[in-house]
Amino acid sequence: MDLAGLRSLDPERRRRAWEELESLASRSPKELEDKRLYIRSLLWHKMQGVREEAWKHLPLYKRLEVDVERAFRANSDRIKLTAWSHYPDVISSGLMTREQVVKMRQHFWRLLRSFYPTVRKKAWALLVSMVRDGIVQEGDKEKVLSYLSHRKVSVRLLAWSKVRELGELGFLTREDVERKEVFLKELTQGESRASARARKLVEVLRL
Repeated sequence: MDLAGLRSLDPERRRRAWEELESLASRSPKELEDKRLYIRSLLWHKMQGVREEAWKHLPLYKRLEVDVERAFRANSDRIKLTAWSHYPDVISSGLMTREQVVKMRQHFWRLLRSFYPTVRKKAWALLVSMVRDGIVQEGDKEKVLSYLSHRKVSVRLLAWSKVRELGELGFLTREDVERKEVFLKELTQGESRASARARKLVEVLRL
């Protein structure tokens, strides 16, 4: 069994290693009991390709009774984003219940203001899905609204860019938005890219 191949930089070697692991897990899962921590660690491997490959094999993690919760509260924003991006698969595979994922959501918020622009952008897109699926709930509204006045302009603009979608889902009301609109309009002054984006959002949202 090529366990080292599971974290190889070579995608083909990784693919073959996963095929071998899947085969062994089907035939004799007990042989892998002492390898479960190693297999679990692949979910937070620093290389995105390695961890993404691992997240594609959640039924195997379920078969081996591997706990994946730690990935949802990882210190690394990129690793944590990968985990949260797969929350529907975690639920459908039976590794965690919907209720368990809901209870973990406090670990998601930091991603919305991540240092990394790509993480922030993906996290805000993911937030909409989490609202739609009931992971982010009515009681979280004030938390989400607080980002509409966030001191970091890039975070604030991302939050405002999702207002329409969150409104269409019934999560935010017109009244919610209007009591925060001053924080968007104050960004419209000047000729920067941020001010141009703010003006466009004011127009789109009809504020």
